[in-house]
Parts: sequence; C-alpha cells; structure tokens
Amino acid sequence: MNQYDDCWLRYERVGSDKRLDSYQRRCRHAYVAEKSPECGAVRDELRRALSGLLGEDPHFWQHPPTTVDGFLAIGTPDDMAMIAESVPGDDIADLEDGGYLIRSVTWNDADCLVVTAPTDRGLVYGTFHLLRLLGTGEPIDDLDVREEPAYANRLLNQWDTPFHRSVERGYAGESIFDWERLPDLRSRYEDYARLLASVGINGIVLNNVNTTKPQRASANAAFDAFEGWQLLESRRLEDLTGLVSLFRRYGIRPYLSVNFAAPMLVGDLDTADPLDEDVREWWRKKADEIYDLVPDFGGFLVKADSEGQAGPYDYDRDHVDGANAIAQALEPHGGRVWWRAFVYGSHEDRAVQAYDTFEPLDGEFAENVTVQIKNGPIDFQPREPVSTLFGAMPETDLGLELQITQEYTGQGVHATYHLPMWKEIFEFDTHADGEGTPVRSLFRGDGEGVVGVGNVGEDYNWTGHYLAQANLYAFGRAAWDPDRSAEAITREWVRLTFGADEDVVDTVTEILRDSWAACIDYETGGLGLMHMMHNGEEYLENHYYPSPEEWPGYHGASEDGIGVDRTESGSGYVTQYRDPVAERYGSVETCPEELLLFFHHLPWDHELADGTTVVQRLYDNCFAGVEEVERLRNLWHSLEGRVDERRYRHVAERFDEQVAQAERWQDVLTSTVREYSGMPDERGRARDE
Repeated sequence: MNQYDDCWLRYERVGSDKRLDSYQRRCRHAYVAEKSPECGAVRDELRRALSGLLGEDPHFWQHPPTTVDGFLAIGTPDDMAMIAESVPGDDIADLEDGGYLIRSVTWNDADCLVVTAPTDRGLVYGTFHLLRLLGTGEPIDDLDVREEPAYANRLLNQWDTPFHRSVERGYAGESIFDWERLPDLRSRYEDYARLLASVGINGIVLNNVNTTKPQRASANAAFDAFEGWQLLESRRLEDLTGLVSLFRRYGIRPYLSVNFAAPMLVGDLDTADPLDEDVREWWRKKADEIYDLVPDFGGFLVKADSEGQAGPYDYDRDHVDGANAIAQALEPHGGRVWWRAFVYGSHEDRAVQAYDTFEPLDGEFAENVTVQIKNGPIDFQPREPVSTLFGAMPETDLGLELQITQEYTGQGVHATYHLPMWKEIFEFDTHADGEGTPVRSLFRGDGEGVVGVGNVGEDYNWTGHYLAQANLYAFGRAAWDPDRSAEAITREWVRLTFGADEDVVDTVTEILRDSWAACIDYETGGLGLMHMMHNGEEYLENHYYPSPEEWPGYHGASEDGIGVDRTESGSGYVTQYRDPVAERYGSVETCPEELLLFFHHLPWDHELADGTTVVQRLYDNCFAGVEEVERLRNLWHSLEGRVDERRYRHVAERFDEQVAQAERWQDVLTSTVREYSGMPDERGRARDE
C-alpha cells in the first residue's frame, strides 16, 4: 500500500530485540506451497510483511531447507511431507472451512513454525493471523493455535453505485471501483482484498442493494442514478472476471446485488412475475452464464418491495415466491440468495412489519435462501432493540446485517465505535430455545452468517476517519469469533495501527470504548429515542443534522409526554418477543432504561429508578454527551507527538467538528424537550433559559 494508508497492515519493525531474534529464527526463511492463487497471495503477503517486521527480506525455499536453524512452513499436509510429519492429520481434517492451525514444531533439529489448514482459504487466514501475532508482539516459541470461524458466511455488502463512482451511505469519498475501466485492475483492489481477508471476511457483494432509481422524490441526482441492474448484462459480467479473480486469491467469493425486475430491465420480458415460467427460465439462463464465467460465484443479494425497489408484491406474490424463483436458478451451481427483510410502509409502526411479513413464511423458503435481517427493527439507529425475527424463524437460514459505515452515528466524521453495540446485539438472549439462546448462537448453519454494510471509499484513509478503520476491523474479527471480547479486539487493532506504545494503546482504546455511549447521549438523549436526523436537501440525504420535527412518529413527543407505545395496547411490537423478554420490555417498571421510550410513552415528569424525571434525564444526557466528546477530544490531544502528524492532525480536526455538532444536537434536542414539555432544565443549562 503506497498511495493509501496501510490501516492495520503496517508491518512496522519489531521493537524488542528478544522478540526480533525469536521471529527471525523462525520466519526469515519460508517454505510455502505453490499450488493455488491463494498460496500466491500468501507468498506476496509474507514478502510485504516479514521484510517490514524483521528488517530483512525473507528467503523463500522451493523445498524444506536442511541447513538453517529454523523456518516457516505454510501449506496443507498434502502439499508438504514436512507438515504431514510435524502435525497429526486428524488435528487438521476436522477443521471447518477457513479454519487453520499454527504450531511451533521441531523438524530435523530446526525450530519451525507451521501454518496449515485443510483448505487454501484457511492458509490465507492462518498467515494473516500469524502476522497479527507478530505485529502485536506475541511470543511464538511455543505456539499452538487452533482457529475456525464461528460462521460459514462473513460477508461485506459494498453499497457501491456502479458507473457513478459513488457509494450510498459511504462517507469516505467516491467509490474505489472504477466500473467503466474494468477489466483493468487498480492496485487498490488488491489492497482492499487484503484488508478484508486479514480479518476473515470471505464474501463481498460488489454493488448497492438499491439497483434502480427509487420511486420517490430526491433532491440529489446522484441518488436517482442507481444503475446496478446493468451488472447482469453480458458485457458487464465479462468485465467483472478480472476483479473476481483478484478477490479469489484471498479466499473471497463475489456476489451481486440484483434487481427483482431484472428479467425486464436486462432481458426482453414484459413481466418479472416469479411464478411465470419464462421469468424462471430467464433467471436459470442468467445463472448459467454467470457460473460459466465465475465458477465460484456466491449468489445474489436482493432488496425487494422496499423503498421503491421492485418485488413480488407487484404481482400479488409473497417473498417466498420471489426468493425461491431466483434460488432455483442458483441451486444447481451451489449459489445462494440473500433476501433482505428490510421492508416497511404498510404499518404505522415500522418496527412491526418485518416480523409480521416474514415470520409466517418460516420453513417455506428454499434451502439456498438466507433471509438477511438488520440488527434492529428501525434502521441502524445509534441504539435500538434487537429484531424480533432473530429466533422466530428456526426453519429458515438467517443472516444478521450490521452497519459498519456510520450512517446515523456521525457519517465517518465523528469517532463512534460500533463494536460495543454489536457485542450487545450478539449477547442478547432471545429465549428462542429457552434461556441461554443469544443472538450469536443463531447463525451457525452452512447457509447462515453475519453481514456488514461496508464503509470504504477513495479517501486516503479508506474510511473517512482514521478511527473509523476500527469498525471495519472489528466487524471481521467479531464475525470470525463473536465470543472474543471487545477489549481484546480493540487493543489488537490499536497495536497494529498505532504501534506498541502502551500509553497510546490505552488512550485510543479508551476513546473507542467510550465513544458509542457519548453518541447515543448527544444524538438522542438516550432512553431509547431514535430517528431524529435531518432527511433534507443535502448530499447523501443527510441523516447528519438534528431535526426531530421531521420524525414525530419515532420520538412521540407531545405535551403530555414522550416515547412510543409499543406495548400490547400500543403497536404491539413488544408481543413479538418471547417471554420473559416481552414481559420485561412491556412493563415500565422492568424495561431497561436505555430502551424505555422505545417501548413506552411516558409523562415528562415520570420518575426513573433514581428519582430523576424523564425530562431531566433527557436534559442531563444531552449535556453529558457533549462533555464526554470534549473529554475524548482532550484524550486525543494528549497523544500529540506520540502519533504521526498526519493522523494526529486529521483526527484532531474531526474531533473539533464532532464537538461542534454535538453542541448543535444538544441545543436542538434540549429546545425540543423544553418546547413540548414546558419544563425547564433544573440545572439551568439550556440556551433558552
């Protein structure tokens, strides 16, 4: 990576002489299989990494060396007799796809490291993990690492808008993909594949879920120009072959987001009715064409009957009809349909609709259909309760969709770390199979997994904010192992990105750890309020500036109180949960305070557990959020001179903007609270007091 930031793949020289001696003894010589594109990627990465970490170029052997004190061997047991002799075959054979072993062994009196796996993809992940251990200064003289992914599918949804060099909901500049110049490849494509593979991501949907112009007004022409459906045209598919071959080297399968009406848009049919045999035949022929070009193609992502996108409802069919019609075309090739459950519009309360739409269809989807569900019922809010669909469809393959990009949490301008939010989601007990059925346990099938909406763009730092790189890293690591602690993942990223200075590691870790709670306070006032962002005239539809008056249905503010009644006597959303969750959320007394106003409309003077009124807690939280961001900014300022000037200055400027915007949110939200409630802040801090 020369013209762009290296992110966490910096490979800076090892600082400890003791560690350096150990690393050099086992890693300056390498013996790597040469049988596959993935093994070629492994060799390329070792050349980059070891020369930086060890301060000298590694020597690659074509056979196991016998005249050196130690070496690194990477391959499957079938590739190398040395590995077959050093590692029992049974230890390797039962690993899940992508799993690997890293062991310190002695072979012919030499101190060696072995990275082995049953698949070449596993060798890629194992190599990156070894480099992660070296980059964080871990000892390697007695390694015995066994890793396998928790989920079979760990996908990145790249919401790229082809042919316009833009990324919807992307806040890091224009797209890195230059679709018009394919099949020519930019070096940045490989760097992106490296970043994704290094954290275990094994699939990428290359284009936006919105593939045609939505049937709605928009003040921004760029948003009306969704042309992703064109990627199914034969000439476009041929152009993609080089790009997908590059990702293949890193064990990443390609997927495309397709328009439900593709038989009409791309083909010459006058209908997209999923029960029409001509339509089904069109999908079969298109699938055959794709797999002839890309034999390892993963499948299709479909957004249907949502926000102006075509769908089966256009033909009085249901989502099973729509998904299964496309799935039957992919099935002979081992492909899969990822069918998004993000639908709303027919219910007054958006929260209710996904469950009402999909839960009755459980067990009817084809075996190669995965229903992809957003983590919450509204839309990637700073905090919202877990979707009721998790645990409600035991006969259907499900995927958890998380948003890496910061649509509602500062859009890559604010430092807002999502991993604590994701951990809260993973750990939520659905009681789907009795007590002890957390969300993280629900996606273990071969057709299930975790999906992240990506946040990279053409900016030098990839994500619009250097600290936002942590969200992409954390997504991959948590999708690989949701049981790994947030603290461990965070400190790992900080060490790889900022180096081994313990004060820097501690400080950046603290900034990231506390940033999400601050965002919740200044953007919502806490207590479960949400969706108070501006949806107006500016680029990317905004969702950045405060405008609670635009979304009254989501905060429910009125003279008599605030919040939305989603209990049995309200919209009924709470009844979609199993007990005891439904019972806990449905009672004002037992509902967690952080979600209280999501489920209940309460008087302004309602007293919380500590005796504080709802109105005063909202005031307090808004001011606390600003104070916290100011504290985080000061923490960052304490790193001046200990972080390189480019990154220090960038993040410092972003923090200045974040503080200014947090103050703006504070002023707007406290004024709104005062306007509706008629009750002042008892501490006299609001501007109009």
